[in-house]
Amino acid sequence: METMPVASFNLAGEELTTLGELLEAEQARLLVEIRHTDHRSYREELRHRLAVVERLIDSCRAG
Repeated sequence: METMPVASFNLAGEELTTLGELLEAEQARLLVEIRHTDHRSYREELRHRLAVVERLIDSCRAG
């Protein structure tokens, strides 16, 4: 199993807010794209990406 590199960011205030807003915009875009996608495998890839984005949003909110 391949291991992924770990990154750590120290963000606060305006930076964290901006990152959260960008992630929420990506979340909305992905939801629309998932709804309009006919190909099952591509839709699954989009759902996986959406799950990652949602975890990042949660991290920003908890930050």
